[in-house]
Amino acid sequence: MDRRFVIAALISAGWTTQAAAESDLSKVIKAVTASKGGLTSSQADSGLREALSLGAAAAVTRVAKTDGYWGDSLIRIPLPDTLSKVQRTLKPLGLSGALDDVHLKMNRAAEAAAPVAKGLLIDAIKALTIKDAIGIVKGGPNSGTQYLQKATTPRLTTLFTPPIETALQDTGAVQALDRAIKRNGLNGYIKKEPKVYLSEFAVGKALGGLFHYVGTEETAIRTDPAKRTSAILKAVFG
Repeated sequence: MDRRFVIAALISAGWTTQAAAESDLSKVIKAVTASKGGLTSSQADSGLREALSLGAAAAVTRVAKTDGYWGDSLIRIPLPDTLSKVQRTLKPLGLSGALDDVHLKMNRAAEAAAPVAKGLLIDAIKALTIKDAIGIVKGGPNSGTQYLQKATTPRLTTLFTPPIETALQDTGAVQALDRAIKRNGLNGYIKKEPKVYLSEFAVGKALGGLFHYVGTEETAIRTDPAKRTSAILKAVFG
């Protein structure tokens, strides 16, 4: 491990002096060594970044395809409660077609928007400090995912909203919702414009589904030896 490099990284992350960096570096290495059998902070950092990068890429690939959301009962985006109740009431009568259409197209919109997440997640992983990385390595089975979710959700929401809105418009979901509102007398229940109402709901659920699978991948790397496909992953999580 290049001690000078790590000290410089610690200083840039917020330690103001060489002495302070030396002191905290020693504490960090001691803690990681005790818990990981001699693993260095540099190894912990590299392994964590690789694990999260693999998890993020796999999660985006999984959801960013046809039926990535719609075909997966664990993350399929439901209709908002008000619409879902009406859909369940109308379905036995064979009258839920417009809402069924909205439901499908909302999931298609999420699938179309998902690719924009990959770059931002990778940027967040690159921005991790050594202290962050070590804390995540020593944390719970999806502590890295929790960190990423907290760090990226505001920006991801901003990035997801335009493509979700565009996809909802292009797939006809907004128009389908407008028809369903008029046909079923829901104007008093839907206070926002159909596009805004659907997009806000869809973005939140889409991000929840994405992070579900980032967490699944992270947990698998931590617990399943077959998922540790490189020497550094085996060293850090073995």
